[in-house]
Amino acid sequence: MKSKKQLILPYFTAILICMLVNLRQSQAQSDNNGDRRVTTSYFLSGATVIPSPGKILSDYDILFKNGIIVKVGKNLQAPSDAKEINGKSLFVYPGFIDFGNKSGVKAPELPEKPGNFDSSNPNPEIAGIHPHFSAAKHYKFDENLEEEWRKLGFTIGQKLPMGQGMLPGSTAVVVYGDAGNNNLLTTMQSQFFQFSTIRGLYPHTKLAVMAKWRDLYQNTLLYEESLKLYEENKQIGRVKIDPVLNALLPVPQGKQPLLVSVKSELDLRRAVKMQDENNFELILLGINEGDSAIPLLKSKEIGVVLSLDLPKDNFTDSLPKAKQGKDYEALIKRGKEAYKDALSLASKYEKADIPFAFSSLGVDKKDLFKNLRLMIENGLSKEAALAALTSNPAKLLGIEEISGSISPGKMANMVVMTDSLFSKEAMVKMIISDGYLFDYSEGAKLTDGKNQIWNYTAETPVGQSKGTWEFVQNDDKWVGTVSYDSPKGTGIKTSEMKDLVKTEDTLSFSFSIETNEEVLEVTVSGDMDQNNFEGKMNIKGYNQFTVKASKKDKPNKIHE
Repeated sequence: MKSKKQLILPYFTAILICMLVNLRQSQAQSDNNGDRRVTTSYFLSGATVIPSPGKILSDYDILFKNGIIVKVGKNLQAPSDAKEINGKSLFVYPGFIDFGNKSGVKAPELPEKPGNFDSSNPNPEIAGIHPHFSAAKHYKFDENLEEEWRKLGFTIGQKLPMGQGMLPGSTAVVVYGDAGNNNLLTTMQSQFFQFSTIRGLYPHTKLAVMAKWRDLYQNTLLYEESLKLYEENKQIGRVKIDPVLNALLPVPQGKQPLLVSVKSELDLRRAVKMQDENNFELILLGINEGDSAIPLLKSKEIGVVLSLDLPKDNFTDSLPKAKQGKDYEALIKRGKEAYKDALSLASKYEKADIPFAFSSLGVDKKDLFKNLRLMIENGLSKEAALAALTSNPAKLLGIEEISGSISPGKMANMVVMTDSLFSKEAMVKMIISDGYLFDYSEGAKLTDGKNQIWNYTAETPVGQSKGTWEFVQNDDKWVGTVSYDSPKGTGIKTSEMKDLVKTEDTLSFSFSIETNEEVLEVTVSGDMDQNNFEGKMNIKGYNQFTVKASKKDKPNKIHE
């Protein structure tokens, strides 16, 4: 058994003061290298199993062997050769599946420009038109890179080609299994398309990219017809193999979708127009705006992948009156509305009954599950969120027969957690990927850092104030934040702890609070043990107050 351990203390959020394949071609893991896994058998007993979104099974057992789930049920008999895993008080989910991942993929080498180079009619490879390139060819499993995704619960990732231009190549699907094994599931899952140009070369604008696509698509149809004619009559002369058109053939044949990266609503509508003009399977990757396009997408058979890269909240605090300028309030209002729209976009797709997956493309890993929780706070159901991480991407990738849920016959890809998935206290205890067990029992969080949270109460002249402090340990150093209700009336704010000293028996730190009139400097100091703190809170220019805090316990094991 392979064991990967990293000590990460529980993570929480804070508050103070004042008041988360093309398996159409193959139904099992490809084995291009001829590698075969070592026979392994595991028996996970007595766990709370969530085999698919909305379904909860209490005190269930799971037997998996040679990378495949064999049995799921109650009171199963553990085989004599199986290593048993005690699942009491643990939650087991299907392994998460990521769209649009680039880790481990290298950029391809492109040919040099010839001496008689014509920028209006460049070599396709130089112009970023090389669908015959593949992410699989340029991908190398990097344990350090892929373990970071595995620690977050991801067991399968769709890899994008790293070339530039409109057609960088085909995507691949990999499983985050053992580094010494072949982890490639499928090599040509989709053709990747983007509204991207290479400076100084045709196609040089987005409209030119669309025109070039029309030209390529029609030429591919003619190329296909020529191949058919030659098969019927060998005397007409052999067809010259065109690597670009040959690679695009599966798209009009319906054997391979076109995965289009969209960075705006306009890109989304351009992609739909491309499909209208030429019939092919379309998947839109990275949607982050354009809820007005939901009725259009609902009327068509289009795969939808939403971005987990949410915008930052830059509209909570207001500028001083002297710096606001003309139309400031209107600008802030529009900004807040746009921010709210981004957070609620996933819930609108759910309400419209449009299945969707999630993409981590462009997301800082530490923000991934924080952003997911923001979506849930803004209307997305937990069932739809789990589906977007498991069953929906499996269907879009064409691998639903072997992944996306927990059932006999499917790959042993599972996330074993200490709490329900969308709880802020949830920790990954272990990952089962391709049947290999990766042990993070000392506390891999769905966020970064080694964390603690303490609930506090402070006695002030205006009554009792309650909230929390968050501490994060990076290596041997503790840092922290304090969150509080802004005196400006702009919601909850977070302030960084300064001069933080945290030992086994003492704690001291300071932080700042901005009011409409001034910046208040606050100092906290006192004695602490493993679970309790008692000390003083001093606000400069004001009185000193008694403050007490206690370390937050793990919640009851109730599925959320």
